[in-house]
Amino acid sequence: MAPALVAIKRGSFQVQRAAKVVNEYIGSQQLICIFVITGFVLCGIVEQSASVALRANGTSAYSAAEFAEYVENTSYIKRYCLPLSETNETTVHIARSIPHIEIPMTRTDKTESVLREAFMWGTLISPLAASRIAARVGAERLFGAGVFGAGVSAVMVPAAWLTPYHVAIRIVQGIFMGATWPAAHMLAVTWFKPKNLSAFVSTYTAVNLGYAVVGLLGTILVRSLGRDWLSYMITAISCLWYFLWWRFVEETLNPNRPIRDEHRLLPWRRLLLSKPAWACGIAVVGSQWADATLMLGVTKYLKLVYGFSIAYEDVLASLPHVGHFFAAITFGILVDHVRASGIVSTTTSRKLFVYISHFLPAALLFVLGYTGCDPAAPAALYTAALALTGATPAGAFASAADIAPNFAGTVFGLCQTIGAAGLLAANYVVSEGLHGSFAGWWRLVFGVSSAVLLTTATFFMAIGSGSVQDWNAPCDFELEKEQVEEPSRLESVLE
Repeated sequence: MAPALVAIKRGSFQVQRAAKVVNEYIGSQQLICIFVITGFVLCGIVEQSASVALRANGTSAYSAAEFAEYVENTSYIKRYCLPLSETNETTVHIARSIPHIEIPMTRTDKTESVLREAFMWGTLISPLAASRIAARVGAERLFGAGVFGAGVSAVMVPAAWLTPYHVAIRIVQGIFMGATWPAAHMLAVTWFKPKNLSAFVSTYTAVNLGYAVVGLLGTILVRSLGRDWLSYMITAISCLWYFLWWRFVEETLNPNRPIRDEHRLLPWRRLLLSKPAWACGIAVVGSQWADATLMLGVTKYLKLVYGFSIAYEDVLASLPHVGHFFAAITFGILVDHVRASGIVSTTTSRKLFVYISHFLPAALLFVLGYTGCDPAAPAALYTAALALTGATPAGAFASAADIAPNFAGTVFGLCQTIGAAGLLAANYVVSEGLHGSFAGWWRLVFGVSSAVLLTTATFFMAIGSGSVQDWNAPCDFELEKEQVEEPSRLESVLE
């Protein structure tokens, strides 16, 4: 045997031995959390990599003095927020509202939009089918394959850059990423007890952490080494991640996974007629719509209307996503604590967090269009709205596992399919509102997003549930009493 193959084989055995040692000191649940978080970070990097590669070399950095001059002479603040009086201490501005502004779409904007929509179509195609594949091959295998496929396909991007093949690659990447969501939900109900479910589901927002990583580090990489190196780096990291996932999870944990009946004979008719299942999907539409508005509309609004420098756009578009991730983890831990303490029922807790993730961001988005001349106000509202949408996993996402633990992957696959359709619609509305037939009506864009959030949340409040539905077949794992809707302590006292 060649020396290289001998070394690889020896290294593989050493990694396998290390996996067993790690599992002795780190629990299976903690290990899965670490890999799921890093896997979704990789998916987020893949999703935003095309935008970063397109825009990283488009502008040069501004100094502090140049940035001040840009705000003073270029932004719409200078045109519509004239100083009323100036003294040695303060400057008073007229609190005039920002008018409707139509922004011409540049060639880069059009290219980015096409690549983004191609990825969205991929995430629309795959979740429902992937959920049934996961039931047959195992969620561990499908999640690993989804992350690996999305990342390793980036190696073809340099050769296909801005050709029809590039669009096809983006669709394929979206298909692989879409498969990770139902697989992750099956991991949730397999490895985690219901009382710890919300915290794990909140780790899905590590996708937003990936947005921040590629926005900051990816931009530096492209400017330093070139556009192609971003694709090569994503591929290399994906290969390393999958190798570790294969050794530490598929080979070590999968044979010892909790035994449960996956019930391959899914009651499709009863699922498709289930009101709580559709309530989850509709709520996901609202959260996806808000994400599209925040990521596509608000950042451009802050840059073009309030004069935020393009050099600072990476920070503006990246760092709030870090806050979104940590807010989501906090919400997930909080709702698990609330449910375990018996303060309110599972259904009430899910509806409470849907309220937080939908009603409050809706109010902030609506107010954002009326903030006047102070640029700090819309930036603060944007950051707060993005943090509050982090409550979505603790509400709508986790509800998909509550209502049918035995079909959690399929229910969530349905939710993600509906949500991806909503994301495509939101992308169209936001793009048209900024560039097209809506004549750049900022307040219309934000108002429509607020209306969608309010409508979808109201729908969930009316028919959403956290109780196991009667079409969920019996399974081999024990359902906690908490999942059977009983009056909570608080509700008993109020009676």
